Amino acid sequence: MHRFFLPAGSIASEKVNFPAPIAHQIRHVLRLKEGMEVEVLDNQGNALCVRLEAVEETNMVGQIVVRTKPQGEPAVQLTVCVSLTQREKFELILQKTVEVGVTCIQPFVSRYSLVRDKSIEEKRRQRWEDILREAAEQSRRVLIPSLEEVYSLPKVIESCTAEYDLCLAAWEGEQTTSLQNVLQSHQSDRKNLISIAIFIGPEGGFAQQEVELFQQAGVKPVSLGKRILRMETAAIVAPALILYELGEMGV
Repeated sequence: MHRFFLPAGSIASEKVNFPAPIAHQIRHVLRLKEGMEVEVLDNQGNALCVRLEAVEETNMVGQIVVRTKPQGEPAVQLTVCVSLTQREKFELILQKTVEVGVTCIQPFVSRYSLVRDKSIEEKRRQRWEDILREAAEQSRRVLIPSLEEVYSLPKVIESCTAEYDLCLAAWEGEQTTSLQNVLQSHQSDRKNLISIAIFIGPEGGFAQQEVELFQQAGVKPVSLGKRILRMETAAIVAPALILYELGEMGV
């Protein structure tokens, strides 16, 4: 069944009014007909089975058949804090981290970031939001992960250490502490491990001063293994490993 995230204003007590872009996709791309059913999500944890009633050029309405509350989201709130980078790489990171199961993506600018302009034009921001939504639909997420504004690395460190139960930084210079070691050390109090942030640096890695800033703030540098990963690979692998260790990748 095809699934779509819709804004809350499109959903009434018994009916759903599809916005024009989604109506176009249903009519002209998917070629769905009246009487067919789709799944609609409100990004608040609710899923609706909707039967299409009017499939017209400028008007598309559906009847709500069943309401459910799917349980597909990880119990832990996982944020990936990732350096801004070239467009293709960053969009890949957005798509794949959503599929893996992250809750939030927090971009930052650090010393070696290839892209340093923290101002993002509205058109690009909208494209990023579309990537998040489409990836959430494809991977059968119940909620669309949030995308925060771009900040400097020190500001993101300050914010995350104040808000998260555990903050980690993937660093190729770490020789003794692995991501697995840290997560296993929290096994006894895992029920209290509600939120985790993982920092992924740019192509040039973190500067030594940034690593020291992590350590001073209580962010634990961790190794992702013996092999050096590209930043876009690390941004996907690290959250997958975290969710696996926490038992969130099973059936």
